[in-house]
Amino acid sequence: MKRVTWGFTVLVAIAALVWIAAPAGSQQKVVKIGDLGSKVGVFEGYGKYQTWGMQMAVEELNAKGGVLGSKIEIVSEDDETKPAPAVRKAEKLILQDDVKLLVGAVSSGATLAVMDVTKKHKTIHWNSVSCAEFMRTTKFHKYYFSNQPDSRMQANGLAKYIVDKMGKKVYIFYTDYAMGQSDGRQFKTALEKLGGEVVGVAGAPLDTKDFSPWFGAINQSSPDVLFVAFAGTDSLRLMTQLHSFGMTKKYKLAGIDCFLLQQDLPSIAEPMEGFVQLNHFSPYNPDPNMQAYNARFKKKFGTDANIAAGSYDAVLFWAAAVEKAKSFDSDKVAEAHEGMCVDNTHIGRQCIRREDHQVIMDMHLYQVKGGKNLPIARIAGSDSIGEAMVGKDPVEGFTWEIKKK
Repeated sequence: MKRVTWGFTVLVAIAALVWIAAPAGSQQKVVKIGDLGSKVGVFEGYGKYQTWGMQMAVEELNAKGGVLGSKIEIVSEDDETKPAPAVRKAEKLILQDDVKLLVGAVSSGATLAVMDVTKKHKTIHWNSVSCAEFMRTTKFHKYYFSNQPDSRMQANGLAKYIVDKMGKKVYIFYTDYAMGQSDGRQFKTALEKLGGEVVGVAGAPLDTKDFSPWFGAINQSSPDVLFVAFAGTDSLRLMTQLHSFGMTKKYKLAGIDCFLLQQDLPSIAEPMEGFVQLNHFSPYNPDPNMQAYNARFKKKFGTDANIAAGSYDAVLFWAAAVEKAKSFDSDKVAEAHEGMCVDNTHIGRQCIRREDHQVIMDMHLYQVKGGKNLPIARIAGSDSIGEAMVGKDPVEGFTWEIKKK
């Protein structure tokens, strides 16, 4: 009897070990991707929505079996909106977490610094928020891709409308770091090519609390239009102060796509009334692709999407390239990206230009009415993207000098 009992016990033990080991052997492989952006501070809103866009894409991919049969997981890091922390966090994501894709950063200065890291480690890098013109020119590398309209694209799309519909005399006021400098340069260049007149320029430091010291120069120049290149909480403070000085009624205002997120507009609807900006997304655009994306986003997160929706597309492009390459190898995946088109992005079909890895995307001009960004004109991507300038200095020959007419 003891012999039988002992034998039965051994069999039970073996069966238990097999049962425990079986799931481990059949577990789905996990591949990590990196989310690097501003989680607090001036650009917190952009970083939060970048994360959410990625989460939605990963959830949809995993529901379909993942990528090459692997489950995708996101590792998020805060870049503190500064280049040095962004570089440290990018190194950590690549070397410690072994991410196969890095999306970020949010600020242009941080993204430019991170590009050196992704180039060194041959890591696929998607930018969905930053817009400095150097990313697809002097800083470009084979592993870098972008679906964020850069400063040149935005300037090409916005300058013509301003000259034709708003006024020819423009004052340029920008945040004095990579993004604002880039937007200011490209807009001045585009405006002057179209016969517009820049009557003044000024830059204010990032995270400025009081903008009033610059208002005297703006008023003295008597512009038709005040073009502003700020973002995040800087934009909120600037518009509130402009309004309190009566300047939102005195001048027509226009700005870059990331000047303010749709979520911020209701709180300063009156100062922003009539403001014109170029953008690739608005929850109030009747485009069926935007509406379908926004409905899914709002169901998941309880709020409308915004321009950081590009992070959703970035994950989809990368996943499609991995499937096409049949590998996670970065060289093969980078090659698979080139010239690729994806249909199910937040604005429908988008294609990557092979020469500089910039997504060719249609955009719209929007005007704020009652706290909502409403479309007023469509800009074809082919009209705004401009020529590929890989390796060329985009600021060669540029001057901030005001040309008197």
